Amino acid sequence: MPVLWLALSFALGIALAGSLPPTPLPLLAACVLFAVLAIAVRRTRFAFVLILLAFGLAGSFARQAEVAAVAPDRIKELFAQGRLRSGESVEFTGRITGAIDRAPQGLIFSVNADSIMIQGQPQNASGTLRLFATVETEESAARYAELALEPSNRITAIAELDRDERFRNPGVRSRVQLMDVQGIDVTGTISSPMLIRRIERTGINPLTAWIFGIRDSLILKFRQTLSTRAAGIAIASMFGNKHFLDAGTAGVFRDGGTFHILVISGLHITFLGGIAAAFVGLFTRRRLVRFFLVCGFLWIYAFAVGAESPVIRASLMFTILWFAYLINRPGSLPNALGLCGLLLLAWRPGELFSPSFQLTFVSVGAIVPAGFPIVRRLREIGSWTPTRETPFPPVVSAPIKRFCESLYWNEKAWQIESSRNSWSAKLFKSPALFPGASGLARRLAARIFEGLVISAVVQFAMLPLTVHYFHRFVPVSVVLNIWTGPLVALLAFVSSAAAGFSIISSALSLPLVRLADLIVWLILSVPGQVRDFPGLSFRVPVYAAAEPWIYFAYLAAAAILGMSVYCWDPFDLKNNRAAPGPPLLRPAITTAAFAILTGAAIVLHPFSGPRGDGRLHVEFLDVGQGDSTLITFPNGETMLVDAGGRRRFETDVPVEFEPDRPSIGEMVVSEFLWEKGISSIDRIVATHADADHIEGMTAVVSNFRIGEACFGPTVGIDDLRSRLEGELSAKGVPISSVSRGDTFEIAGVRVDVLHPTGMPSLTAKENDLSVVIRLTFGGRSFLLTGDIESAAELELVNGGPGIGADVIKVPHHGSRSSSTPEFVGLVRPRFAVIPVGKRSHFGHPHEEVVKSWSDIGASVITTGDQGTAVFSTDGRDLVVYFPVGSSAPVSR
Repeated sequence: MPVLWLALSFALGIALAGSLPPTPLPLLAACVLFAVLAIAVRRTRFAFVLILLAFGLAGSFARQAEVAAVAPDRIKELFAQGRLRSGESVEFTGRITGAIDRAPQGLIFSVNADSIMIQGQPQNASGTLRLFATVETEESAARYAELALEPSNRITAIAELDRDERFRNPGVRSRVQLMDVQGIDVTGTISSPMLIRRIERTGINPLTAWIFGIRDSLILKFRQTLSTRAAGIAIASMFGNKHFLDAGTAGVFRDGGTFHILVISGLHITFLGGIAAAFVGLFTRRRLVRFFLVCGFLWIYAFAVGAESPVIRASLMFTILWFAYLINRPGSLPNALGLCGLLLLAWRPGELFSPSFQLTFVSVGAIVPAGFPIVRRLREIGSWTPTRETPFPPVVSAPIKRFCESLYWNEKAWQIESSRNSWSAKLFKSPALFPGASGLARRLAARIFEGLVISAVVQFAMLPLTVHYFHRFVPVSVVLNIWTGPLVALLAFVSSAAAGFSIISSALSLPLVRLADLIVWLILSVPGQVRDFPGLSFRVPVYAAAEPWIYFAYLAAAAILGMSVYCWDPFDLKNNRAAPGPPLLRPAITTAAFAILTGAAIVLHPFSGPRGDGRLHVEFLDVGQGDSTLITFPNGETMLVDAGGRRRFETDVPVEFEPDRPSIGEMVVSEFLWEKGISSIDRIVATHADADHIEGMTAVVSNFRIGEACFGPTVGIDDLRSRLEGELSAKGVPISSVSRGDTFEIAGVRVDVLHPTGMPSLTAKENDLSVVIRLTFGGRSFLLTGDIESAAELELVNGGPGIGADVIKVPHHGSRSSSTPEFVGLVRPRFAVIPVGKRSHFGHPHEEVVKSWSDIGASVITTGDQGTAVFSTDGRDLVVYFPVGSSAPVSR
C-alpha cells in the first residue's frame, strides 16, 4: 500500500505546516533534495523513507503556499484590512456559482465576486459570497420569479455583509475559520428583490441547466405533495438541501446517530453508488460498461445536488475506488484510497482541517482496508470448497465456521460444481444455525449481517471524531443505520413516484403520499425511542489538553487493527497454525484490548471533569444577546446561571414549521461545558423566563446530568419555563424556588439571594422578577443581576443586604432601563461585565450606561467584543483573563 503511506505522509506535512517557519521555498528545496536522494539510493530500503520525507515536506509546502496565495483583493482580506466591516450594506457584482437552494423563507446561493463598492468607489474584488435572499411575501416571490436567476448569471446586488466572529468561547469553533475551510469569504443578506439586478444572462450548459431544473422542480413538487416531515427528509436525503427539515425530525436522526444519512457525504455517495452498481449489474457484466454507467450516474447526481466540495470529493473517491475494485488487483483499493487523498489534498491542502473531509476519509478508510476484507473473508470461510488456491479448509474456530457456513454455504451449488469435476470429495459442514431457512431468507440475513459489520467498523473508526465534533456516542446506531438507511431509500423512491403521479392527478398520488407518511413513521419510531432509554446514547465531553494524545492512541490502535484485518488470511496454514486462539483476534489481540480501553476512556471520560483547586471561578460566556454564567466553586462543584437563547420574533418562522437550527444551549453553552470536560452540573439557576436567558437551558438539561434546579417566583405561565420544567421532571431533577433571604454556602463561598421577594406583585415586569445572586468568597464578591430594571434596582438600594461587589454582571445587557445612578454608585465594582452580542438588535449596551460604569472607575467588559470573561479568586486576589481573546491574565 505505498500510495496510501505517501498520502498519509503528505497529510502529516500539511498538519505540521503551521508549526514551521512560513518559508515555502526552502521547504520545496528540501522536498526536491530528499526526492533526489531517494532516486540515488532507490535499490535500498532507505529510499522509501526518503520518499515519505519528501512527500511530508511537499505537504507543508503546499499548505504554506496556499495560505500565502491569498490575493490582496480577496473580500476576506478587505475585511482584515478594515476596509469592509460587518453590518454594512455593500454593493457588489459577481457571477452566481452552483445551485440556487430554496429555503422556507428565501433563496440561498453563492456568488463569485469581481467588483465591490468601497466608500462609493468600485474596486476589483475576488472571493465567494454566500447569500440569503429573503422571500417573505408573495410579492417578493413573484419578483424573484420574474428575475429568473440561474447559475452563471452575472448580477449586481446590495447585501448586508457579515464576517464577524460569534460566540467566542473555548470549545466553540471559530465561525471565520469554518468559513475559510468552506471557501466562503463572507455571508450576506439581500433583504429585498429590489436590491438585486441581473446584468448578464450567460447560461450554463444545457445538461447542467436540465439537471438543476429537474432538481428544483422535484423540490417544489415534494413540498406541494408530501407532508412537511416526509418532504423534509426526502429533500435532504436526495438533494442535500436540509433547510426544509423540521427541528423535531432532525433531532430524532441526531439522537439515533443516523443524521449522516441525510447528509450528502462519502457514506451517502458510496451507498448510492452501490445501489447503482447492483442495478447495472443486473443487465451487464462488462466491467468497463458498468464503470461508465455507474460513475456517469453518480456525477450527474453530484451536480444535481449542487456540486458542493464534499459531494465532488465523495464522487471522486467513489470513481477511483470503483475503478480499483473492478480491476481487482491485490492492494488496489488501499492504494486507490491513498490516490484520492493525494489528489484532493494537493488541490486544496486546507481541506485536511475540514470535519467533512476527516469524517469522509476515516469512514471510507475504515471500510476499504477493514470492512470489505472482513466481509470477503467471512464469505470465503462460509462458501469454501477445495480449489487450486485454497485446497484446505480455513483455519478458524468452530463457532466462526458454523456461523459463516450458515449464512453462505450453498449445498446445491456445490453439488452442481462437484458433478463437473473429474475428482470427488466429501465435505463436512457444521449444522446450520437456521435449519429450514429458505435461500432467500439466508441471503437476506447475510446482507443484514454484512451491513452490521460495515456499520460497526465505521463507528469504531470514527469514535474520536464523533466525540470531538458532535460530543455524541450512540452504540445502537450500528443497528439503526440498517433500519433507517433502507427506509430512507424507499422513501426517496415513493416520494418521487408520488410527485410524478401528482402531475396527472392528486387522487392517484394520494396512496403514495399516505405510504410516504407511513415510511416516515417507521423511520422515526425506532430512533425516537433512543433518548428515553439510558445507555443507548451518550453525550460525551472531551479531555481538553490531553485530548489529542488519547485520540491519537486510539486511532493508532484502530489503524493497527485495520492492517491486521487487511492482512489476515484464514487459508494461510503456516501462520494460522503458529499460535492457538481465534485467527481474527490472534494478530492484534493486545492492540484490540488497548483500543477497547482507550475507547472506554473516551466514552466514559472518568478523568475529564474539573477538580477543585481552592479558588472560585466565575466565567461569563459570550452567548450573543443573552446571559450565561458558569460558577466553579473551590471544591469543584458547579452552578450554571442561565444558558442564553434566541429571542423569537413573529417573522422568524412560519407557525407550522420549526426549522432545524441549533439552539444557543446546544451549540454554545453545551460546547463550552464539554470543552471543560464537564458531564454533570450540580445546580442550575434560571433567573427569569426571557428567551435569551432560559431557552438554552432546556438543551443543557437534555445534555448533562443535573443535580438541582432553582427558579425564582413568577406570575402567570410561560411556555419556555414550562418546557424546561417538563424536561427536568422527566429526568427526575429536583426543582426548588429561591427568593430574597435564601442563603447557602458551598466550599466556603457564601451564596445570597437578594431578589425577588417570595410574593411578587402581579403587575411586576418579568425582568424585575429576575433572581439576583451575590457570591462572597473571603474578601471578594460577585453580583449577578439578571435583567432587573430600575424598579428592582431601587428595591436593592433601599433595603436588604449590602450589594457592593468587585465584579458585577451589568443588568439587562447594558440597557438604559437599568443601571440607575444610585445603583451604580452603591455597587461600585472594579469590573462591570456586559453580556451582549457584538451587534445587538436593541443597540445594547447604551453609551450612557457604559459611561456611568466607567465614570466610577470600573473596567467595562463586553462579551461580544472580548469573548468569555473568566474571573478567579482565592478570596484575596482577583484575576481576569479572556481565553479566546487576549489570554494575558490581569490581577487587581
